[in-house]
Amino acid sequence: MPEKAKEFLDTILPAGIAAELVLADGNAEIEKGGGTRRFFRARFRGEPAVVCVYDDSKAENALYAGIAGFLARVGVPAPKIFLHDAAARVLVMEDLGDVDLWTLRRGNDPAWRDAYRSALAGAVRLHREGLAGLGETPIMRDGFDAAYYKWERDYFLTNAAKEAHRLCITGMARVELEHELAGLAARLLALPPQLVHRDFQSQNVLWRDGRARFIDFQGMRVGTGWYDAASLIFDPYVDFSDAERDALFDDYCSFVGVPEAERPEAKKTFFCAAAQRLMQACGAYFFLSMKMGKPRYRAFALPALDRLKRVAEAAGTLPNLAMLATELRSRERRRAALGLA
Repeated sequence: MPEKAKEFLDTILPAGIAAELVLADGNAEIEKGGGTRRFFRARFRGEPAVVCVYDDSKAENALYAGIAGFLARVGVPAPKIFLHDAAARVLVMEDLGDVDLWTLRRGNDPAWRDAYRSALAGAVRLHREGLAGLGETPIMRDGFDAAYYKWERDYFLTNAAKEAHRLCITGMARVELEHELAGLAARLLALPPQLVHRDFQSQNVLWRDGRARFIDFQGMRVGTGWYDAASLIFDPYVDFSDAERDALFDDYCSFVGVPEAERPEAKKTFFCAAAQRLMQACGAYFFLSMKMGKPRYRAFALPALDRLKRVAEAAGTLPNLAMLATELRSRERRRAALGLA
């Protein structure tokens, strides 16, 4: 019996819920993500379940159950919610297992290609039908507007450049960079608004019964579907060849209905969305490793910076960001060579 997990849950759960839970033998707690939520594997009323205990550090944590119900209504696979006690901040949901896209790709499982196609198809369904089907479902209302895009790039500049590598960008260099990145945001804001997952990466998509199933969607908000597509295809957790990324890009375009003749221009938008997403990801890896006591995330900073450099160069409109990513990548490589990573 996982006694520590049981002791913790006994202090958190209302008696009625605790009486219906049987924790899994062995390691009941699931190590997942960079946030403050805790997850435990159990059986609830005889069904395999995952218990999520969350706090009020992020308002989005309380939105999970409602969004899961919305996803079911629009045909996007997600865990069933067995119980949500908002006062106790406890969520009990269907256990969809441990096999995610990261596991498939890392193990070179031949199913990885079908799994990624299924994930992209599900994302397109969300992008296409999400806003119309949302109704009164509460989501994060601070969507991807100019202020939110600025928050993401400032998060990157503060944590990756200033805090991690003591690189302060000032004067005209900062003015030119800010002008360039504001232009990047303006390009993304000019696209049709869509509902997006927002953290659409390989560890947030499970593979079960031949279908991709989404988790960790509580940060869902209005943005552009290209952000989700770029999040998955340039995911720093997963290595792809250029040919494999191109194939996934074509899959997404096919699901969206982008004609062949328009794909070169669509690819520039894709690279811009990837640059925006990778700035956020880089900022997160440095923040989590340096300020939240989670050093394992530092290992993903270098691949994230490498991808950021590549997409900034490929976009053709982000020379200052490309130079900054190149410099930060060089500094992070030197740190790794000294055994500090």
